[in-house]
Amino acid sequence: MKTAKGNSDMVMLPIDELHVGAVCRFPLEDDNGLLLLGAGTTITAELIQGLIDRDIEELAVSAEEIDTLRRRDISTEKPNQRRRRSNASPRKDETFRNGHPSKWAKGIPLKQNLVNRHHESINLSRREVLRGHVKLARDEFEQIRIEISSRKLQTIEALKNLSAAFASAIVDDHDQTVADVISAGESMSLTDRSVKLSVLGMAVGTELGLDGPTILEIGTTGLLHDIGLYTMDPGLIIPGRGPLNDEEMWEYRKHPINSSNCLREVSEIPRSVLIAIEQVHEQFDGSGYPFGIEGKRANLYARILNVCDTYLRLTIGTSFRSALVPHDALGIILYQARYRLFDPEVVRAFLRVESLFPLGSRVQFNQEMTAEVIRRPLEGYAHPVLQCEDGTRIDLTMETEAMVHPVADPARNQARLPRTIMETMRWSPADELIFD
Repeated sequence: MKTAKGNSDMVMLPIDELHVGAVCRFPLEDDNGLLLLGAGTTITAELIQGLIDRDIEELAVSAEEIDTLRRRDISTEKPNQRRRRSNASPRKDETFRNGHPSKWAKGIPLKQNLVNRHHESINLSRREVLRGHVKLARDEFEQIRIEISSRKLQTIEALKNLSAAFASAIVDDHDQTVADVISAGESMSLTDRSVKLSVLGMAVGTELGLDGPTILEIGTTGLLHDIGLYTMDPGLIIPGRGPLNDEEMWEYRKHPINSSNCLREVSEIPRSVLIAIEQVHEQFDGSGYPFGIEGKRANLYARILNVCDTYLRLTIGTSFRSALVPHDALGIILYQARYRLFDPEVVRAFLRVESLFPLGSRVQFNQEMTAEVIRRPLEGYAHPVLQCEDGTRIDLTMETEAMVHPVADPARNQARLPRTIMETMRWSPADELIFD
């Protein structure tokens, strides 16, 4: 069995030899070092087929667990029993499909290489892979928290690999990646919010026509933007606590600078990422913090992530208010954009990514069925693709008379906000949003 490139402790295991039911103790990568499965992932037939559909032939596996992950009936398998690639979408540039994202060329918009899966339903194996990435992120953030506390942070290589893994997932299936990651639970934890911000920021950057290396830097910025909170009073970031008082808010607003300072000694972080980390909470009209930077003086990465962060704050909710349904959170952003709170180009790109009925949200169809939004419209903003609980797929471009309304999901503690309030309210993301 051959060893992995540049790592004698890893061996290459063919996908067809994976043992269904095995649980990997360590993260699994492809031959280029791209993260594919997080530690603790259970190998399923659907997961194996999903990897095959992505043209992945081998995994880099720790030599310690090769016997656990490898099937025991390999010698009895006949050639015609080997799995075949299912009817997946046509491939685009092989560099983007199979190469590690760190090798993506500058100047080539990532959007040109997105695989078109508009006519496909949700892929359960892809969902499991994404869940594995999120689980791995939680482990990596805990390690970073420990290193920051002891002032021993020297590398962010693990988080850069996570950013690359999520970026690769966006290329493979933009809509499912955004829907599954952004709508996964309602956790207020720093890790989960940072992962969601990273993925959503990369999706918006892709829609803006940015190239692969730039998208990866946006993803890294999203993951790292709030790590300065680890150096502050833990009481400021306890999930479920009440609103901050004036003194606490003054302290809290220092965290972008703290985040940047934590990373200045890490040589592998680009200066553009450090600048953006300090500016994610700046508003386009100059009302943000910590510096009150106005307009396009703020870094583009920060302007993208500012809109995404506002959306996530509204849809995640707090102990003193319910989460808004995604449709209404988007409505607040659109109405507040009239007052120059956000970069208008970023808002337009954000709307193209999510549509009026955001990916992963729930809607009522013709006052009879409840469905999930699984695909954004090919054109316009109002006619996404839905998937009902029984698996029925509904393309609203074919249902010209359909009535669709957003619905609150009780499992996520969601609430609706009346349109009259959205139209008349003035609010800055630098402040808490409190409503009954």
